[in-house]
This record gives sequence, structure tokens and C-alpha cells, in this order.
Amino acid sequence: MGTVVEMINQIFIATEIVLFNVFGLFGNINFLCLTYAKPALRSKSSYIQCALSVSHIFCLLFELPNAVLLFTGIQLRRNVCFPAISIYIFFICAQAVIMLMLVVDLFVIVFFTTFYRRIDNLSYTFLMLTAPFFYAGFTVAWGFVMMDNELVIFCNPPISLHPIVSRWWSMSNVALNSVTLCLFLFLMIIFHCKGKKQKSDTRKLMKRLKVSVVVFVFSWYMCTLGVDMFVAIGLTGSVLVFFQSNMVFFALLCYTQPFYVMLWRSSEYRTAFVEMWSFLNCVKKLKGKGWLERTTRATTVVSTMDSSKQ
Repeated sequence: MGTVVEMINQIFIATEIVLFNVFGLFGNINFLCLTYAKPALRSKSSYIQCALSVSHIFCLLFELPNAVLLFTGIQLRRNVCFPAISIYIFFICAQAVIMLMLVVDLFVIVFFTTFYRRIDNLSYTFLMLTAPFFYAGFTVAWGFVMMDNELVIFCNPPISLHPIVSRWWSMSNVALNSVTLCLFLFLMIIFHCKGKKQKSDTRKLMKRLKVSVVVFVFSWYMCTLGVDMFVAIGLTGSVLVFFQSNMVFFALLCYTQPFYVMLWRSSEYRTAFVEMWSFLNCVKKLKGKGWLERTTRATTVVSTMDSSKQ
């Protein structure tokens, strides 16, 4: 591809990274702070969501050095790039499985309620995070084993990984994302069939997750599917790198959206957010507004479903 086109594309991607970092870091850090500061917002589900937020914070921060490289036009070899972002790759792998675990969490709430009530928060959270960390650790370890000194145009996960490992990463992510989507659709069918017989708190959690999964499909799912599809249709060289690198938009959207979906769907999080920032006059004016109390209270599941508080 032309040098001018590549340069413009690099600047465009770098700008995306910076902008999404501003909104993404603000949202994810606020979610962690609210969970810490408000005991009413703590539950097994929120602790898994905290793990997702931590993963997204690392993913966003590790995109910033890539933005600098894009602005400066510096290129690295794989044996320099991959070790530098191996932590990023670990968390980018983990967050994909954690999203699946959030849907599995809802599955456990619905079908294994007694187990969910009896197990303590720490043990449950550790159990749910075992699979994400195992998958992430395996992928990073294989990346180190297959690492070579090839020059890479962009220092990002799909390109920094050896092509064989990158292919495994993209295909396994598509598979994981498909399982996440299918499991959620199954739960939606179950909820539809049971209707009002289902617990009201669980229905509220389902409504919040419904939006998260829709955004997930059009962000992380699109990112990994696109990376794999461009290889499948036979793109190679700089053209492949160009299209794969632009999939970062969907990845950044995935890292940024969870907290804002939570604010939209949960009045409890909106109220807690306004209270935490009420020392600012512009935020203080929002108190008492009707929109703070509208829509579902997704986090009410905390008080009724969790018998084991933090």
C-alpha cells in the first residue's frame, strides 16, 4: 500500500487509541471505585465485572505506546515487540473469557441458585477466573515459544504474535465469542418461556447483560471475526496488516463500553456515580433528576441473591 495511505492510517489509529483511552480509563476506574466505595454494589457478579475492568484498563494503557509508535513511524521486530506487550496480550485474552464467565454467572444464578447462595464471594470469583487466566497464560507462553525476529509494521496483539499463534488466538476467540453469544441466546429463550415466573432481580440483571452482549457482538466479536476473516479470504502482506490493524476500533470500543452500559441500565450505579462526583458543581446539579431513577436496577441482584457478602 502507498506510504501516504499508511501514514494517514497510522495517525488515524493513534488518534482513536488516545480518545478511547480517555473515556475507557475514566469508565473502568470509576467502576472499580464505586464497587469499593459502595458495599451495596458488591456481589459475585460485580467482582467478575471488576476483573473485566482491570483487564480493560491494562488493554487500554498498553495501546498508548502503540499510538506513540504509530505517530513516530517506528517499527519493531517481533522479538522486541512481543515481550513488550505480552502483559497486554495476557489481559486481552483473559477479558474475552471473562465476558463468557459473566454469562455463565447468569446461567449459574438461574439453574444453580442454591450453590450460588452458599459459596462465598472469593471462592466463586476465583473459580470463575480460573479459565480466563489459564487461556491467557497458555496463549502468551506459546507466543514466547514461537517468537522470531521478523519486522512488524504495528506492535499490536494479532501482528506481534507469530502467525501460527495469531491464527490460534483469532480462531479461539471467535469460538469463545460464539459460545458466549449462543449461551446468552439460550438464556434469553429460557427467560422468555418462564416470563414473570423468573425472579425479578434476575430479570433486571438479564436486561443489563442484554445490552452488554449486543455491544460485545458489535465490538470484540467484530474485531476477532474481522482479524480471522481477512486471513481466510486470502489477504497477505501490508494489505492484511492494514485491515487487521483497523480492527483496533472495535477492540477499543469493547474496552470502553461496560461502565457506560452500566450507567445507562442501572439507576443504582447512576446514583452512586453522581454521589461520588457530587463535589463538582456540574455533577451536583444532576441530583434529583428523574433520569437517575429510571430503567432497571441491575444491581439489586446483590442484596437478594448473595448470601455471602464480601
